[in-house]
Amino acid sequence: MTPVASSAASATPVASSAPSARPADTDGETLLRAPRPLAVLALRWDDGTRVGVYGRTLFGRNPAPDEGATTIAVRDETLSLSKTHFEIGGDAASGAWVVDRHSTNGTVLVRGGVRSPLAPGARTPLQAGDRLEMGDRSVEVGDPS
Repeated sequence: MTPVASSAASATPVASSAPSARPADTDGETLLRAPRPLAVLALRWDDGTRVGVYGRTLFGRNPAPDEGATTIAVRDETLSLSKTHFEIGGDAASGAWVVDRHSTNGTVLVRGGVRSPLAPGARTPLQAGDRLEMGDRSVEVGDPS
């Protein structure tokens, strides 16, 4: 039961924001690479897989592409997850959030031992230590460091 990351998502939760110098080009100038984005948060799935979230990311059995979003397919042999089940996003300034994408079995946020079903389509803030339960799968929310 392993989530499979695509495009910008990575098993490494943190990236540096400092630009790095590249070797001199043929004209003798030093070029700078664009800064790598900072992770919004790190996720640890119930099977031990770790995934860094760097921006708006859609999760599910086979998430539908959405402009500006990364998609991550989550292995689910029992078909308890919807094709596009939930979305996580955020940034350093506003923090992380989760949205249930009108999934069939819903998404539950567990914070401090209290279980709260997410309202479909509504953004709910996430904190390190939160747990998301969806169908037969679950994921722990951690700091990006």
